[in-house]
Amino acid sequence: MFRLSSCAGCHTLFLDPPPAEAEIPGFYPPRYWWAAPSGSLTRLEAAYRRLALHDHIAFVERAVASAGAESARVRLLDVGCGPGTLLGILKSRGRHVIGLDLSPEAAGIAARENGVPAVTAALENACFPDACFDVVTMFHVLEHVLDPRAVLMEVSRLLRPGGRIVLQVPNIDSWQSRLLGVRWWGLHVPRHIVNYSAQSVQQLVGSTGFAIARVRHFNLRDNAPALASSLCPWLDPQVRAMRQHRAGQTESAPESWIKHGLYLALVCASLPFAGAEAAAGAGATVMIEAVKE
Repeated sequence: MFRLSSCAGCHTLFLDPPPAEAEIPGFYPPRYWWAAPSGSLTRLEAAYRRLALHDHIAFVERAVASAGAESARVRLLDVGCGPGTLLGILKSRGRHVIGLDLSPEAAGIAARENGVPAVTAALENACFPDACFDVVTMFHVLEHVLDPRAVLMEVSRLLRPGGRIVLQVPNIDSWQSRLLGVRWWGLHVPRHIVNYSAQSVQQLVGSTGFAIARVRHFNLRDNAPALASSLCPWLDPQVRAMRQHRAGQTESAPESWIKHGLYLALVCASLPFAGAEAAAGAGATVMIEAVKE
């Protein structure tokens, strides 16, 4: 049984007591990250994922443009890259990219299917030299770590002066979180060790040598899907894939098509609510660009 406690001072929710570092790998089932499935849905699902990453790509591209280096020479590291879909898109646009992930399987897919070099290691063990990157991205990473301040300090070491960090976390001050409570997908107990508000993550980033440049409360990939997965977790494609992998089973083609269709319909129905909460500054996620001072 896991317990969440809140901190009135920093406005976060966190696992209490925090897990030991040795316990954390056991929280993650095989294929925790998304990878394109085999079969007739492969191209359709991969195309949807690429479309849903449009907001992420646009946000990163603006950070790249603001980094000050020539676009073709910008060096970008994606921490927690998974199978490298986002990096593959950025590479196709001429960016010099590298991924970092704890999963050797994910890193292998990033290299094999997206042509992206990826290192298998924790950030603190990757042994990158000082000031070797212009941009570091971390999408849904900071909520998974025991010591987020140490992670951000390591990112600061890796960035040259004026370099950019782009990060994203779920927002416990979102309307979804307030309405759904412990049923909200963004809490993801026990894998999310610290759950941030928009205020607390900005304070954390600002306290580690960065100046906030931009904050965004909406993106296509996460906000509406978070609500859909909260309401019907049994339809979530990632959950289904992990359960099938663990059980050594596969869905029939008709079952997959039906469940994918139902999930997509629910995501579309969730978009107006997700857009409204984001417009009110209470979106389900917070995406930040910050500058190393």
